[in-house]
Amino acid sequence: MENNNNSDKGMENEEDRVPVERPWLVVFLLPAVIVGVLALLIWAIVVTTGIAQAGGTVTLLFFDRNGTALTPSQVRLISNNNGAGYNSDFLLNPTNMRAISSGPLYTSGSNLAFNIPSQAVSLAFNWPTLPNGFSLVVLDNGGVGFSAGGTYNFTYQAARDTKKKLDAALAARPDYVASTKFNTAYQAASTQLASVDAYSPESAKGKAGQLALDNLAVAYDVLLAEYGPVFAATNKATLPPWLGFTIDTVSNYQANLDLAASLAAPYGWIRVVFDAGQGPSTYTNLVNYAKTKGLKVLGQPVDSTYDKGYTRAQYKQRFIDFITAFPQIDAWEVGNEVNGSWLSSEIGVKIADAAAEVKARAPGKFTVLTLFWQINTDSIANSMFTWVNTNLPAATRSNIDVVTFSQYQEQAPMGVVFDQVMKTMRAEFPTQKIGLGELGYWIPGQQFWWAYNQTDTTAAKRAVASQYYNAALAYPGSIGGVFWWTYIADFKSDTALQQVVSKLRDTLQASGPTPTPTATPTPSVTATPTPTATPTPTPTATPTPTPTPTPTATSTPTPSPTPTATPTPGGNVFSGNWAAVAVIPALATFKDFYQTVPVTSGLQYTANVWVKGSGSLELQVWGNTRWTQKLASVKVTAGSTWTKVTTPVFNVGTRSRVYLSFDTAYSNAAGKMYLDEVFVGTSGGANRVTNPGFESGNTSWSNDAPSVFSIQNAP
Repeated sequence: MENNNNSDKGMENEEDRVPVERPWLVVFLLPAVIVGVLALLIWAIVVTTGIAQAGGTVTLLFFDRNGTALTPSQVRLISNNNGAGYNSDFLLNPTNMRAISSGPLYTSGSNLAFNIPSQAVSLAFNWPTLPNGFSLVVLDNGGVGFSAGGTYNFTYQAARDTKKKLDAALAARPDYVASTKFNTAYQAASTQLASVDAYSPESAKGKAGQLALDNLAVAYDVLLAEYGPVFAATNKATLPPWLGFTIDTVSNYQANLDLAASLAAPYGWIRVVFDAGQGPSTYTNLVNYAKTKGLKVLGQPVDSTYDKGYTRAQYKQRFIDFITAFPQIDAWEVGNEVNGSWLSSEIGVKIADAAAEVKARAPGKFTVLTLFWQINTDSIANSMFTWVNTNLPAATRSNIDVVTFSQYQEQAPMGVVFDQVMKTMRAEFPTQKIGLGELGYWIPGQQFWWAYNQTDTTAAKRAVASQYYNAALAYPGSIGGVFWWTYIADFKSDTALQQVVSKLRDTLQASGPTPTPTATPTPSVTATPTPTATPTPTPTATPTPTPTPTPTATSTPTPSPTPTATPTPGGNVFSGNWAAVAVIPALATFKDFYQTVPVTSGLQYTANVWVKGSGSLELQVWGNTRWTQKLASVKVTAGSTWTKVTTPVFNVGTRSRVYLSFDTAYSNAAGKMYLDEVFVGTSGGANRVTNPGFESGNTSWSNDAPSVFSIQNAP
């Protein structure tokens, strides 16, 4: 992740859903009028209630913490974090967590409901579990899924399902010594659930269920975070733990590596992102210095952001070049966030090629594959376990030693589902090691949901780090990992964040010697589950090739006046004193400079920008938060004089906002471009862009690549 991160994480809006398949209506020997009436009646039923599938219909009742009934629109707002997020309802296979359908919930009277297909299903839905923030709640009817219709109280059933999983997690850890914090939360949840039964009023069950679910989220987190370090210390002779950080620049590398070593040695790992366009020689001093500090190195030749910039042959050659240059590197990341919809369709074979090259050219070194945690925040095909089943054949898996996933809770909540995800990972990869391959929190442009602290981002980052550096170690076969993405920015001046890792290191050191790790995968102690039939994915829109971060839905800004189209003679500013500057790389890296723009539905709009300099960018206008509906685009090529570049006219439909972006979407388009007076609006109308001439400095624009895009005074 080169802070994609990660662009198309939005769920489709209601209007984007694939329509429910209609059954054939066969009527024999009826008069035409009767046929027409019957057809109209059936159509009305389908539209208002959805089609009842083979298993029937599950109706869900929702209540808040006070026992007040919630309407469907209120439920959506709560799940969507008051509109900051998006619809997140998916149906899953309850055994292997593979996605079956997206957006199954529909309004049925005053409630929400979903239809059961021809197999048992569980419902995945983002839901707040206070005070820990949002969780992905998997409603699975006690683990067996829903195979018959009925009416269920959502929070009550969710609490019962979660407690059953927590009890199983406890039973699997008989040596766990529970803390007061765990006991308090667990007993509170148990008491709340015991206060109601099947005959209690639904409002009372809903209230008790929500309060119990809150406490269960706390108890679950405490169990895993407390148990992880103890379990890892006990088993480190056969499974050495990894305490990881990510570094993506050679700037000031000595100080950054010194800090990592001081916090994590002798378990410290540094993950080095080798940027596109940079060869091995750029990183020689950094890698050698890391080894002198006792750090193990995980090399990442191709970040997910850069994947589309390489053909299959180029991807393979890049690995050959780096493996040859760095025989001292301990592990190689053969694919990064590979189930992301912004990667190429060839990523499966690219992974296979890279893993084979590591095995052939660097025997004894680990091959590491990183997935992206998304099970209900993109298309069915890109849902993590669905993608794995489709794209990783046995031959590829045989060359992979460690399988991890990157996790960003502001994009895709985790919470109470973490234990289920890790156990499913272990079952899916019984002969590989598992772990977290990347962790971070509150990435700009991706702040849909919150975790641990809604108002204090620093406190939330510390809590996320504390939870998952520890909890990731609580499983047989897990190396931990984590590899905090924004390590340099977050750790260098935050002593509390530093102490999260150093305290864990001290716990690990307190028990026995630390052996040298080998690349031999640790056998799983978890039996492989009985295979289940692979669900047929629902067709989805083709993912956008641009891995742009999804703009945050914000309040509507005040429109700016249309700029005066008279360039200032000479200089690198079209008008005023400020301009945006893009230092465009030689390869397409799909980096973005972007803004959410309010619009009025039903109108015809256009977008334009004044540019000067050299190189090419793509000016894009997107119509949805998944960045899959491109309303307009144009190639922007700069020259020696100021030039105005305009998109074709586009209709915004029923939308109230669009997403404007400048993207490094072209290879062989390097240069330095100056941009000024950006416009989105109707012909002759007001400019809807905020800070279009950049005279307010670094405000209103988001940027996922400061090395590429900047706003400057008198550039």
